[in-house]
Amino acid sequence: MFEELSGFRHEHKYIERYADIVAIRSRIRALMKPDPHATLGRYSIRSLYFDDYGDRFLMENANGVDERLKWRIRIYDRNAGRISLERKARKSSLVSKQTCLIDTDMFAAVMSGKASISDRNPPLFNLFIKEMKTSALHPAAIVEYEREPFVCPAGNTRVTFDMNIRSSSETDAFLADRPIDSRPVLLAGQSLLEVKFDAFLPDHIAHAIEHGRMRQTTFSKYYLARRYPFSGSAAMH
Repeated sequence: MFEELSGFRHEHKYIERYADIVAIRSRIRALMKPDPHATLGRYSIRSLYFDDYGDRFLMENANGVDERLKWRIRIYDRNAGRISLERKARKSSLVSKQTCLIDTDMFAAVMSGKASISDRNPPLFNLFIKEMKTSALHPAAIVEYEREPFVCPAGNTRVTFDMNIRSSSETDAFLADRPIDSRPVLLAGQSLLEVKFDAFLPDHIAHAIEHGRMRQTTFSKYYLARRYPFSGSAAMH
């Protein structure tokens, strides 16, 4: 299924209580450097996920399918000046991501269903358009959260703390520089810890993360966002 992909790396995810997140983050801060892209130590992420007519990507995650894909469009800090199209593949705990930049006109064409394949497009965008036409890919949900990322060159390790994870069905407002109607996808006081690395996870970072009660989760943010139907009455900003 993924013969054409390369660059797989390990990705481990944990849903953690606030008290454990605070303790782990304190230890990680002493061992790793903040991601230089996080100018204030953290940034916000807004992702628009796509699925097909049968919600294949959602069902594959729910059923624990070993090899699965997802398509999403992402912006950071509500900045429409940099829009990223991403195709993420997963094989068990290994992930590979392809990405390309698109502009607001290309995004508008996607949302209106008028995007067309062209030699002027990035190859990944053309593949996305092909899948939109053949599999009826369409916007399914927005996921938004704040991320505090740390990096370490050993093992090309990246540790991120994702907080205030929430979902929205207000897909038409994806590029809006404002809060959108949303609801939390985790229980109060819970956050998501993600650990990514290439061939190995350095021992000192592994020990800093481990607290004895940790259990990896296989569920994606997209799955968590769509576990329950969005309700405007439960919305938050």
